[in-house]
Amino acid sequence: MDHLVKIIDSVVWPIAAIWLGYIFRSEVRTLLGRMSQFKYKDVEAKFEKQLVQAEVEATSLKEKPQKTWEQATTRGVLTQYEQFKRIAQASPRAAILEAWLDVEVAVFAAAEKAGLEVKAQSHTHQLANHLISLELIPKETLSVFNSLRKLRNQATHLPDFTLSEEEADRYLELALKVANTFRHYAIEVPNKSSKKDAQKARASS
Repeated sequence: MDHLVKIIDSVVWPIAAIWLGYIFRSEVRTLLGRMSQFKYKDVEAKFEKQLVQAEVEATSLKEKPQKTWEQATTRGVLTQYEQFKRIAQASPRAAILEAWLDVEVAVFAAAEKAGLEVKAQSHTHQLANHLISLELIPKETLSVFNSLRKLRNQATHLPDFTLSEEEADRYLELALKVANTFRHYAIEVPNKSSKKDAQKARASS
C-alpha cells in the first residue's frame, strides 16, 4: 500500500505542477520577463549611454555625403532606411544587426575603390582605420564607427525586449550617416587628387 501511495504521489505532483503552470501561464511569463529584464538592466543602461555618446560624436560628421543617398532605393520600392525601420518594428535587435552589415558593405566598397587588398577574412575595422589613416575618409568618422561597432556587439547578446524601437531607430540614423560617408567615397567620380590617393593606398597595402 505504501508503495502504491509513493507511485501516486510521484505521478500527481508533476501533473499538478504542469496544470498550475498552464493555469497561471501569463503570470509566469510576466515574472520570467521581469527577471530577464532585471538581468539585462545594466547592459541596457550601458547600451543607452554609448548610443548617446555616438550621437554626440556624429554631430561632427559632414551632412553633404549623406544627402547623396537619402533617396537611394532598394528594388525601386523602399529606401534602405525604410526597410530597416520596418525591421525595427518587429525586431529592434535584428534592425541593428542589419544596419551594421550595411556599414560593413560600404566600408568594403570604399576599400576596393581605394585599391586596398580586400579578402573574405578582412576585418572591417582594420579597413576603416586604413582608409581614415590615408585621409580618404574624414577622421571624425572613426569614433562614430567604433561606437557603432561596440553597440552592435552588445546588441548581438541582448534579447529584443531589452531594446526599444526608438533606440533601434537612433542607431539606424547613425549607421546610415557612417555608411554613406564610406559609400560617398566609393561612388564619387575620380579626379586627379583621388587618383593619387588611390595610388598611395595601393602602395601602402
